[in-house]
Amino acid sequence: MAPYLQEQTASATPSTDTIKVKASTQVTPTKPLVYEPGRTIAETHENYPHDHLLPTFPDLKWAPLTEHTYSDKGLLGSPSFSSLLATATSIRDYNPKVGTEITGIDLANLSSEQKNDIARLISTRGVVFFRNQKNFDIQAQRELGKYFGELHRHATTSVPKQQGLEDVHVVFAEGSRGARNHVFSPSFLWHSDVSITLSFFSTLKEKHELTEKKR
Repeated sequence: MAPYLQEQTASATPSTDTIKVKASTQVTPTKPLVYEPGRTIAETHENYPHDHLLPTFPDLKWAPLTEHTYSDKGLLGSPSFSSLLATATSIRDYNPKVGTEITGIDLANLSSEQKNDIARLISTRGVVFFRNQKNFDIQAQRELGKYFGELHRHATTSVPKQQGLEDVHVVFAEGSRGARNHVFSPSFLWHSDVSITLSFFSTLKEKHELTEKKR
């Protein structure tokens, strides 16, 4: 009989080495996962490190908007994004049409050429994610946003507790209020509608994630 057609025989009692390998690869969940479609369980934020950015609704009054000069920085960017990619460690598209992720870029320390490449890349891909930012605090975010245009002040939504940040748009869900995904559709929850403006504004978004390590 050909070798590959021979029946394989196995010992009725597995060896000690086999038992040890199987035992080491078994993983028993410590706590079963709980999942309800469309419902996000919001974390509590006691001792929240970004307390100064929590939302408030002060009584603010701004002067009417006026027209201002706008320069599209993406027109100055390289079609190959050469300056931006010179310091990147990886880049990948989420799908062929929209969404790109880049690692190795420090958004707090960019040259003008790299900023122009970012504007062009966002114009091309719709949304771009920059992971693992270490020194990109709220002021650094605002400074980067100002490079692309005048910062936008939303007329109806919350602003941070810290004064002077009225051009920062706060998206926040806390405690029992949660994200209320069971009440509102995702298209209603995640939108930002305002009246038409005279000129373009710069918008920069960052998501703060808190990860609590369990011992």
